[in-house]
Amino acid sequence: MVQLRFAEAVVFRKEPAGGILFNIDTGDLQVTEGVAFGICEMIDNGKDQDEILKTLKKLYPEEKNLETDLTDFVNELRTKGALA
Repeated sequence: MVQLRFAEAVVFRKEPAGGILFNIDTGDLQVTEGVAFGICEMIDNGKDQDEILKTLKKLYPEEKNLETDLTDFVNELRTKGALA
């Protein structure tokens, strides 16, 4: 179980067409839509990486690379400083 949480300086805000990740310290802004928005929303709601993967598998049973895709997205968020 890998607990995920946004860095203290990062704000996640839901918008009508997706979401926004904003880093107050750096001014970086990332728009999230679709699956990326769903993942960010689950992180914001305190879900750990295993719970997120289980949810994605239920929503997208036909997708074969969900674990790799989730890991890649989490690593991207870490690289950008969005995750603590």
